[in-house]
Amino acid sequence: MKKNVIMGIGIILALWLILELAGINSSYVIPNVVEWTIKFILPWIFLYWLIRLTKSLEKHR
Repeated sequence: MKKNVIMGIGIILALWLILELAGINSSYVIPNVVEWTIKFILPWIFLYWLIRLTKSLEKHR
C-alpha cells in the first residue's frame, strides 16, 4: 500500500515537471483532465462493476 502511494506521488510529480518543461500551464490542464475523467471514464467503470455484481448475484441464486 505504501509503495503504491509513493509511486502515485512520483507519477504526479513527473507529470507536473514534464508539463512545466513543455511550457503547458499545469494548473489549468490537470484539473481539466481530472474533471473529464470523473465525467466520462468513472461512470463506465462504475457501470462495468455494477453489471459484474448483478451477474454474480444472479449466478448464486
